[in-house]
Amino acid sequence: MSHNAVNPLVSSYATLLGAAPTVMGILTGMFFGVALAMRPFAGPITTRINHRRLMIFVFYLGCFVNIGYALFHSFVPFIIFRVFHGIQYSLIGSLCFTIAGDSLPKEKMASGLGIFGAGGAITSAIAPSIGIWLRDYGASVKGDHFGYTLVFLLGALILLLAVIPSALLVKKDPIERDKAAMGKWYTQIATKHAIAPTIVIFLLITAYSLYSSYMVPFGAEAGIPEIGAFFTVLSICMLLSRPLSGPLTDRLGLRRVLLPAILIFAASFIIVGSAATKFVVFLGAVVAALGYGSANPAVQSMCIQCETPARRSIASNTLYIGIDLGYFLGPILGGVIKEYASYRQVITIGVIPALLAGTAFLISYRSFHRRQVYLDSL
Repeated sequence: MSHNAVNPLVSSYATLLGAAPTVMGILTGMFFGVALAMRPFAGPITTRINHRRLMIFVFYLGCFVNIGYALFHSFVPFIIFRVFHGIQYSLIGSLCFTIAGDSLPKEKMASGLGIFGAGGAITSAIAPSIGIWLRDYGASVKGDHFGYTLVFLLGALILLLAVIPSALLVKKDPIERDKAAMGKWYTQIATKHAIAPTIVIFLLITAYSLYSSYMVPFGAEAGIPEIGAFFTVLSICMLLSRPLSGPLTDRLGLRRVLLPAILIFAASFIIVGSAATKFVVFLGAVVAALGYGSANPAVQSMCIQCETPARRSIASNTLYIGIDLGYFLGPILGGVIKEYASYRQVITIGVIPALLAGTAFLISYRSFHRRQVYLDSL
């Protein structure tokens, strides 16, 4: 909720601070870059520290970061708190993902992760619109900076509240991890068995980040009002597609679900990039949700099932290396394109990494299947 209220506004906030388009892209993706740099530490930390205590810490850290955003309105403090935000993000994603994977039986993995993803879809449906509305309200009352301050304070409050359910997690991790099986700390950074799903998710996130980072300025440039509703339509449809795609993946198999989903997702960039009306933009949101909402749980399931239960947190950390890299490079790619073209071209270019994701999956599927046969024999 906090992330989805704040992050779509970072690019426009950076512009308010006076950033050029390329610098805007760097500031937007900065905390994903920091999160990527933190992965060598995040993997061993998530593996060795009690998940309940770690969850409480990262939510307090996120609260601190958003308060910092709210108090200071200049480049240097913003960059400093972006770094702390990246540290927080490097821990929270893989931590939640690992807890979810530990809670699920293998035969329900894709279905359960689809439901897990629905939690994010619910907040994605409402948080961007709330953030945009709150920014606009604050700007009308006391200027643009005050509008962003209200959004950042909302983000801090939500993360403070998130400490409550974190404290209710069981004090003992559900799965006792075999330290000998996990090896030395540096072997807990990443696993080669999760490289294939990591490449696929990296390319999908690179494409998706263009939506999350540039839809607001795209709407302003194209003269399409109420563009924040794009995120609402996208998330409502993902709320439906994610829980449904999981059982389909468990029943039909990974290849029959993931490849069509990626192709549908790629088509959405052509639809949105060519849109001139709200109707077409919202149609693109529906198509994007069907594609991305179906592909994401499938790739997550692919990742979790490529390792033994004791090393799932390591597979999760590997996957989030790809996620961080995609969210870091995607906005920078968009910023570079914006230097020479329009926001319409920034959105349309997302079709390329999406199609490359499908190609990467086809190339890697056979080796993934062999890994599955081996793990089933243990």
